[in-house]
Amino acid sequence: MNSTFKINELQYYLKYHQPVDTSGLLSFYRKFDGSLSYNTLRWRIHELKKLQVIYSPKRGYYALKDKTAFTHDSTLEMDHIVRTIQTSLPESKFSIYSTDWLTDYSDHTYPCHNIMIDVEACSLTSAFNQIKQSHENVFLSPEESIYEHYISPKSNNIILNKLYVDAPVNHVDSFYYTPKLEKLLVDLILNDPLILMISKPEIKTIVSNLQKAYHINYSTLNRYSKKRYLGERITKYGLLQA
Repeated sequence: MNSTFKINELQYYLKYHQPVDTSGLLSFYRKFDGSLSYNTLRWRIHELKKLQVIYSPKRGYYALKDKTAFTHDSTLEMDHIVRTIQTSLPESKFSIYSTDWLTDYSDHTYPCHNIMIDVEACSLTSAFNQIKQSHENVFLSPEESIYEHYISPKSNNIILNKLYVDAPVNHVDSFYYTPKLEKLLVDLILNDPLILMISKPEIKTIVSNLQKAYHINYSTLNRYSKKRYLGERITKYGLLQA
Protein backbone atom coordinates (compact mmCIF):
# COMPACT_ATOMS: atom_id res chain seq x y z
CA MET A 1 0.00 0.00 0.00
CA ASN A 2 2.74 2.44 0.96
CA SER A 3 4.43 1.84 -2.40
CA THR A 4 1.27 3.10 -4.12
CA PHE A 5 0.37 5.98 -1.84
CA LYS A 6 3.92 6.89 -0.72
CA ILE A 7 2.47 7.66 2.71
CA ASN A 8 5.77 8.29 4.46
CA GLU A 9 6.97 10.59 1.70
CA LEU A 10 3.58 12.31 1.50
CA GLN A 11 3.52 12.97 5.25
CA TYR A 12 6.98 14.49 5.10
CA TYR A 13 6.01 16.63 2.10
CA LEU A 14 2.77 17.90 3.64
CA LYS A 15 4.46 18.65 6.94
CA TYR A 16 6.34 21.50 5.24
CA HIS A 17 3.93 22.49 2.45
CA GLN A 18 0.35 22.05 3.68
CA PRO A 19 -2.25 22.84 2.76
CA VAL A 20 -1.67 21.94 -0.89
CA ASP A 21 -4.13 21.98 -3.74
CA THR A 22 -4.82 19.20 -6.24
CA SER A 23 -2.10 20.44 -8.59
CA GLY A 24 0.39 20.33 -5.74
CA LEU A 25 -0.50 16.72 -4.97
CA LEU A 26 -0.29 15.82 -8.64
CA SER A 27 3.20 17.33 -8.86
CA PHE A 28 4.24 15.39 -5.76
CA TYR A 29 3.06 12.03 -7.11
CA ARG A 30 4.45 12.62 -10.59
CA LYS A 31 7.92 12.62 -9.05
CA PHE A 32 7.36 8.88 -8.63
CA ASP A 33 5.12 8.27 -11.65
CA GLY A 34 5.41 10.82 -14.41
CA SER A 35 2.31 9.51 -16.23
CA LEU A 36 -0.07 9.66 -13.25
CA SER A 37 -3.50 10.88 -14.40
CA TYR A 38 -5.93 13.19 -12.62
CA ASN A 39 -8.44 10.33 -12.35
CA THR A 40 -5.90 8.15 -10.56
CA LEU A 41 -5.00 11.06 -8.29
CA ARG A 42 -8.66 11.61 -7.38
CA TRP A 43 -8.92 7.92 -6.44
CA ARG A 44 -5.78 8.20 -4.30
CA ILE A 45 -7.14 11.29 -2.54
CA HIS A 46 -10.38 9.43 -1.80
CA GLU A 47 -8.48 6.46 -0.38
CA LEU A 48 -6.10 8.62 1.65
CA LYS A 49 -9.09 10.31 3.27
CA LYS A 50 -10.57 6.91 4.14
CA LEU A 51 -7.24 5.90 5.66
CA GLN A 52 -7.32 9.06 7.81
CA VAL A 53 -4.02 10.25 6.32
CA ILE A 54 -5.31 13.54 4.90
CA TYR A 55 -8.36 15.79 5.15
CA SER A 56 -9.67 18.89 3.37
CA PRO A 57 -9.38 22.07 5.46
CA LYS A 58 -11.14 23.83 2.59
CA ARG A 59 -12.44 22.85 -0.82
CA GLY A 60 -9.71 21.64 -3.16
CA TYR A 61 -6.94 21.72 -0.53
CA TYR A 62 -5.42 18.93 1.53
CA ALA A 63 -3.43 18.61 4.76
CA LEU A 64 -2.30 15.95 7.21
CA LYS A 65 -5.01 14.52 9.44
CA ASP A 66 -3.07 14.56 12.70
CA LYS A 67 -5.91 15.34 15.14
CA THR A 68 -8.81 13.31 16.46
CA ALA A 69 -12.37 13.75 15.22
CA PHE A 70 -14.71 16.00 17.19
CA THR A 71 -17.17 13.65 18.91
CA HIS A 72 -19.19 13.80 22.12
CA ASP A 73 -21.60 11.48 23.88
CA SER A 74 -25.20 12.34 24.67
CA THR A 75 -26.67 12.40 28.17
CA LEU A 76 -29.70 10.52 29.49
CA GLU A 77 -31.73 13.73 29.39
CA MET A 78 -30.71 14.37 25.80
CA ASP A 79 -31.72 10.82 24.88
CA HIS A 80 -35.13 11.38 26.50
CA ILE A 81 -35.64 14.61 24.55
CA VAL A 82 -34.67 12.87 21.32
CA ARG A 83 -37.30 10.18 21.95
CA THR A 84 -39.89 12.85 22.74
CA ILE A 85 -39.29 14.66 19.46
CA GLN A 86 -39.10 11.48 17.40
CA THR A 87 -42.37 10.21 18.89
CA SER A 88 -44.39 13.43 18.68
CA LEU A 89 -42.85 14.90 15.52
CA PRO A 90 -41.45 11.88 13.63
CA GLU A 91 -40.71 13.75 10.39
CA SER A 92 -39.21 16.92 11.87
CA LYS A 93 -35.50 17.45 11.38
CA PHE A 94 -33.69 18.51 14.55
CA SER A 95 -30.19 18.79 15.99
CA ILE A 96 -29.22 18.54 19.66
CA TYR A 97 -26.10 19.12 21.75
CA SER A 98 -24.96 20.14 25.23
CA THR A 99 -23.11 23.38 25.93
CA ASP A 100 -20.64 21.17 27.79
CA TRP A 101 -19.31 20.30 24.34
CA LEU A 102 -18.08 23.90 24.21
CA THR A 103 -17.41 24.81 27.84
CA ASP A 104 -15.18 21.76 28.26
CA TYR A 105 -12.67 23.88 26.30
CA SER A 106 -13.03 26.94 28.51
CA ASP A 107 -10.62 28.15 31.17
CA HIS A 108 -13.58 28.57 33.52
CA THR A 109 -16.11 26.24 35.09
CA TYR A 110 -19.74 26.80 34.12
CA PRO A 111 -22.45 25.82 36.64
CA CYS A 112 -25.12 25.47 33.94
CA HIS A 113 -25.30 22.66 31.42
CA ASN A 114 -27.68 23.85 28.73
CA ILE A 115 -29.12 21.47 26.19
CA MET A 116 -29.48 23.18 22.83
CA ILE A 117 -32.05 21.93 20.33
CA ASP A 118 -32.36 23.29 16.82
CA VAL A 119 -35.61 22.33 15.08
CA GLU A 120 -36.75 23.17 11.57
CA ALA A 121 -38.89 26.31 11.62
CA CYS A 122 -42.23 24.68 10.81
CA SER A 123 -42.00 22.40 13.87
CA LEU A 124 -40.21 24.67 16.34
CA THR A 125 -43.25 25.75 18.39
CA SER A 126 -44.70 22.24 18.46
CA ALA A 127 -41.40 20.80 19.68
CA PHE A 128 -41.21 23.48 22.36
CA ASN A 129 -44.71 22.66 23.61
CA GLN A 130 -44.03 18.91 23.64
CA ILE A 131 -40.76 19.19 25.56
CA LYS A 132 -42.30 21.57 28.11
CA GLN A 133 -44.75 18.86 29.14
CA SER A 134 -42.01 16.65 30.59
CA HIS A 135 -39.09 18.99 31.33
CA GLU A 136 -38.46 22.14 33.35
CA ASN A 137 -36.59 25.29 32.35
CA VAL A 138 -37.50 25.09 28.66
CA PHE A 139 -37.04 28.29 26.63
CA LEU A 140 -37.70 29.29 23.04
CA SER A 141 -34.99 31.47 21.41
CA PRO A 142 -34.40 33.61 24.52
CA GLU A 143 -33.13 37.15 24.12
CA GLU A 144 -30.53 38.51 26.53
CA SER A 145 -33.15 40.25 28.69
CA ILE A 146 -35.08 36.98 29.04
CA TYR A 147 -31.88 35.17 29.87
CA GLU A 148 -30.94 37.72 32.53
CA HIS A 149 -34.34 37.74 34.27
CA TYR A 150 -35.73 34.25 33.84
CA ILE A 151 -32.91 31.82 33.17
CA SER A 152 -30.79 30.87 36.15
CA PRO A 153 -27.07 30.70 35.36
CA LYS A 154 -26.87 27.83 37.86
CA SER A 155 -29.68 25.79 36.36
CA ASN A 156 -29.70 23.20 33.63
CA ASN A 157 -31.79 24.68 30.84
CA ILE A 158 -33.26 23.45 27.58
CA ILE A 159 -33.16 26.04 24.81
CA LEU A 160 -34.82 25.64 21.42
CA ASN A 161 -33.86 27.60 18.32
CA LYS A 162 -34.54 27.44 14.60
CA LEU A 163 -32.49 24.97 12.60
CA TYR A 164 -31.14 26.77 9.54
CA VAL A 165 -31.52 25.07 6.19
CA ASP A 166 -28.26 23.39 5.14
CA ALA A 167 -26.70 23.92 8.58
CA PRO A 168 -23.64 21.64 8.92
CA VAL A 169 -24.86 18.67 10.95
CA ASN A 170 -24.06 14.97 11.32
CA HIS A 171 -26.81 12.44 10.70
CA VAL A 172 -27.48 10.11 13.64
CA ASP A 173 -30.83 8.43 13.04
CA SER A 174 -33.91 9.21 10.95
CA PHE A 175 -34.42 13.02 11.32
CA TYR A 176 -32.06 13.23 14.32
CA TYR A 177 -28.75 15.09 13.87
CA THR A 178 -25.92 16.56 15.93
CA PRO A 179 -24.05 19.74 14.95
CA LYS A 180 -20.68 19.66 13.27
CA LEU A 181 -17.86 21.58 14.92
CA GLU A 182 -18.14 24.32 12.29
CA LYS A 183 -21.76 24.97 13.25
CA LEU A 184 -20.92 25.07 16.96
CA LEU A 185 -18.16 27.62 16.38
CA VAL A 186 -20.31 29.99 14.31
CA ASP A 187 -23.30 29.73 16.66
CA LEU A 188 -21.09 30.38 19.69
CA ILE A 189 -19.47 33.45 18.13
CA LEU A 190 -22.89 34.86 17.21
CA ASN A 191 -24.50 33.77 20.49
CA ASP A 192 -27.80 35.10 19.12
CA PRO A 193 -30.19 33.60 20.08
CA LEU A 194 -28.24 33.12 23.28
CA ILE A 195 -26.46 29.87 23.98
CA LEU A 196 -24.63 31.02 27.09
CA MET A 197 -24.07 34.20 29.03
CA ILE A 198 -20.43 34.38 28.08
CA SER A 199 -17.86 37.13 27.45
CA LYS A 200 -16.16 37.68 24.09
CA PRO A 201 -12.69 36.94 25.52
CA GLU A 202 -13.98 33.61 26.81
CA ILE A 203 -15.51 32.80 23.42
CA LYS A 204 -12.09 33.47 21.88
CA THR A 205 -10.50 31.08 24.39
CA ILE A 206 -12.95 28.30 23.57
CA VAL A 207 -12.54 28.83 19.82
CA SER A 208 -8.75 28.82 20.12
CA ASN A 209 -8.69 25.64 22.19
CA LEU A 210 -11.04 23.87 19.76
CA GLN A 211 -8.85 24.89 16.82
CA LYS A 212 -5.83 23.39 18.55
CA ALA A 213 -7.62 20.14 19.31
CA TYR A 214 -9.54 19.44 16.09
CA HIS A 215 -9.44 19.90 12.36
CA ILE A 216 -11.81 22.51 10.94
CA ASN A 217 -13.27 22.47 7.45
CA TYR A 218 -13.00 26.14 6.52
CA SER A 219 -15.19 25.81 3.44
CA THR A 220 -18.01 24.50 5.64
CA LEU A 221 -17.31 27.13 8.28
CA ASN A 222 -17.32 30.03 5.82
CA ARG A 223 -20.46 28.82 4.05
CA TYR A 224 -22.42 28.59 7.31
CA SER A 225 -21.05 31.89 8.63
CA LYS A 226 -22.37 33.61 5.50
CA LYS A 227 -25.78 31.98 6.01
CA ARG A 228 -25.82 33.35 9.57
CA TYR A 229 -24.64 36.78 8.36
CA LEU A 230 -21.60 36.64 10.62
CA GLY A 231 -19.51 38.57 8.10
CA GLU A 232 -16.03 39.81 8.97
CA ARG A 233 -16.64 39.40 12.69
CA ILE A 234 -15.40 35.84 12.34
CA THR A 235 -11.91 37.07 11.48
CA LYS A 236 -11.52 38.38 15.03
CA TYR A 237 -11.48 34.78 16.19
CA GLY A 238 -8.81 33.63 13.72
CA LEU A 239 -11.17 31.34 11.86
CA LEU A 240 -10.96 32.53 8.26
CA GLN A 241 -8.18 31.21 6.07
CA ALA A 242 -6.94 33.02 3.00
